[in-house]
Amino acid sequence: MKPASPALVSLLGSRSFNYAGLYQFSLVGGGNLYYTGGDTDVLFGGHLYAAGGSTGPYFDTADSAAKAHWKTGVEVDTLTFDVIPAAATVGGRPLLTAIRQGAFDGAELTFSHAYWPKQSYVTPVVPTGAVVMFAGRVAEIDWGRSIATVTVNSHLELLNQNMPRNLYQSGCVNTLFDPSCALAKSGFGVAGTALAGGTAGRISTTLANATGYFDLGSITFTGGANSGTSRCVKSYVQGSPGTVSLISPFPNAPAAGDTFTLYPGCDKTTGTCAAKFANLANFRGFPFIPSNETSV
Repeated sequence: MKPASPALVSLLGSRSFNYAGLYQFSLVGGGNLYYTGGDTDVLFGGHLYAAGGSTGPYFDTADSAAKAHWKTGVEVDTLTFDVIPAAATVGGRPLLTAIRQGAFDGAELTFSHAYWPKQSYVTPVVPTGAVVMFAGRVAEIDWGRSIATVTVNSHLELLNQNMPRNLYQSGCVNTLFDPSCALAKSGFGVAGTALAGGTAGRISTTLANATGYFDLGSITFTGGANSGTSRCVKSYVQGSPGTVSLISPFPNAPAAGDTFTLYPGCDKTTGTCAAKFANLANFRGFPFIPSNETSV
């Protein structure tokens, strides 16, 4: 059962009410977005949930409403819904562009149903109450030219972890810059500037770092059309100019003068940990485990 106030229980018992879906996104980078699938704005919990109006985005269309799949036990529940972006923006970027650039990756979503009496036509609507129908994290988003389909997994997804947590292996089990690694990512950032001639998947630049230093690392643009967007580095070659090759391309080809920050990567070996990061004390691999042998 889901909790509801006495006033809301009474309204639902009257069988004479309107309702609308409320979508609250809490983005990983900070900030919250509030939308409603109804025809008018909804003021609830001190937040204004914006209807699509003339600009969008549009949720809960006549042909496609949010669909939840609840399961018994500890299987992960899912919520799927379509979004028509129209002319909506997020942080000054068109909504589809923000989705492609990862703005909603890992975002927390709370989906609720708000209810109010049928005779209430004020704008914004102040509902009698709301019931939380689903809460979880954005798992994946499929997008086309004019629509995006969002899949949200319940927080039971957090139980999907490898057991045992740590394995005996030659490579380090830490992730670079995580709490166990103990290195501060900010201390290893190298500022650079894109040069002319680069592409969305291959950045031209001139840096003093040796070839291979940024292999398996990451790059985040701090200026230009890709500002705030990050990608993983496949390989780095020093030169005049040098090149930064990416595992997946940026949404836009960088223009000459666009600024970025590069971070080195780690191949999880003792040599790299000692020579590149001077962090052997926190190395958690087991490179001297004897190799497998066959006994006859």
